[in-house]
Amino acid sequence: MRLRPVAICVIFFCLISVVELISVVEARRPNVIVIFTDDHGWTDLGVQDIRDDLKTPHIDAMAADGLRMTNGYVTAPQCVPSRAGLLTGKSQNRFGVESNGESLTGFNNESTITERLLKAGYATGMTGKWHLGPPQEIPKHGFQDVYYKNANRPGWANFDLDGNRVRPGPETSKLYHLDANSAAAAAFIKTHRDEPFFFYCAYRAPHVPLDAPPKYLNRFPGEMPERRRQALAMISAIDDGVGLIRKTLKQEGLLEQTLIFLIGDNGAPLKIHKHDAPGGGPGWDGSLNEPLNGEKGMLTEGGIRVPFVVSWPGTIAGGKDYQHPVWSLDVAATAVALAELPADPKLDGVNLIPYLTGENEKPPHERLHWRWVAQSAIREGDWKLLIGGPREYLYDLSKDKEEKQNLITDHPEIAKQLRSKLKSWTQELQPPGLATKPVAETWNNYFDFYLEGKPAPPLRPNTDKKSSSAPKQRDPKNIYQQRDRNQDGQLTLAELIGDPKTRNVPALTKRFRLLDKNNDDVLTLKEWLSN
Repeated sequence: MRLRPVAICVIFFCLISVVELISVVEARRPNVIVIFTDDHGWTDLGVQDIRDDLKTPHIDAMAADGLRMTNGYVTAPQCVPSRAGLLTGKSQNRFGVESNGESLTGFNNESTITERLLKAGYATGMTGKWHLGPPQEIPKHGFQDVYYKNANRPGWANFDLDGNRVRPGPETSKLYHLDANSAAAAAFIKTHRDEPFFFYCAYRAPHVPLDAPPKYLNRFPGEMPERRRQALAMISAIDDGVGLIRKTLKQEGLLEQTLIFLIGDNGAPLKIHKHDAPGGGPGWDGSLNEPLNGEKGMLTEGGIRVPFVVSWPGTIAGGKDYQHPVWSLDVAATAVALAELPADPKLDGVNLIPYLTGENEKPPHERLHWRWVAQSAIREGDWKLLIGGPREYLYDLSKDKEEKQNLITDHPEIAKQLRSKLKSWTQELQPPGLATKPVAETWNNYFDFYLEGKPAPPLRPNTDKKSSSAPKQRDPKNIYQQRDRNQDGQLTLAELIGDPKTRNVPALTKRFRLLDKNNDDVLTLKEWLSN
């Protein structure tokens, strides 16, 4: 049977349309999602196979589809600098964001991942914790869709959980903050399913205040420290969120078009004693770093080696461990490459995709460097040099990832070479040098206990001593330093209140809210003195 000319034309144009559609689908650039957890210790993923009290089936499934990075690092053992580094793709020491409480001017002058991807036509969004200035300024850093919420009180948003654009202002959901973050991520994915997107999901967990609702606490019955139960519950809420994100991607046909990172922002704060203090205020957050040594606030492995999983089904072969060191700065360089933007030599990370797919079998990095206030460190291959004031430690991480054997006297030449390279790198920083401040008492105690094997210092209970009316004790700066019990340069409401039985909680809460003008739930000394 002969086809008529009209029928031939119809078939021809249909074939062209199909080919064009296939080309469009193939040409679409990948989506990137970054899930950033908060004070989440190395131990606390089921896939780590260290503890059996966890319930993280969705993250474990993500790892089964991707890679567990066994030597995955962040750039600082503290929240603000770690986040500044991740979002810019540059060592935050280069632009003056050394630690919590520092000026954010340098960060404000840097280009973020999202600012770069906007130029490439990506939709951009975030939810959760920000900690880099007022939430109202988040859109200035390239985030079009914002659902800022890191506590069980109104946050700030310009879209709702149905994906609708709303007038920027307080968000009104009554959901547990971690569940709200997960719902916001799912809403964003559905809204932007037809275009490439970048989404930053920054869960404030298991960071204090510990606030898991019964829905999650009931998953962990039995005898255990209450702070451990809270941490497990909050991590379980994160895991549910990972499950929702992956389920939504699959429903929208986007799972194989989306690269997902799950990274912790620093190690867990143990406060040496892992004291199971009542309430959910400052102190140990219930998470763990074992078998790594040290904790948040240290450049030991327990402070900077973190949960780190990468998944991209169909592109990255799953169910394996990746052994070479990588770090959070690689996220920006990878996203820029996937967006087909020109490589920027000022970025301190590398595009990980050729390494994770096996195209390039070499280590992504020749060496990694860190500086945090009074500490600095360098890792080259399996060797790591750690400097804290006058102390120096050299470890062979291939045999001693627990950092128990200081080999500096056995290998002085290796230490000398690493020290020279570290010093050279620190000359590029702002300000230059191996340290920006002297070692504080807290960090001396940490080094004594974790690296020198000395007895733990006495536990300081979180109770307020009645102060006399001496003028020097009423000095605002002294009060701030007394209340800032963990000496991290940021004052939480729980620290300000102390013992609620002896304090005027409503008055202190009102004062805290008035001073916390950027609504980030902490007060810097500058904010405190502005009263």
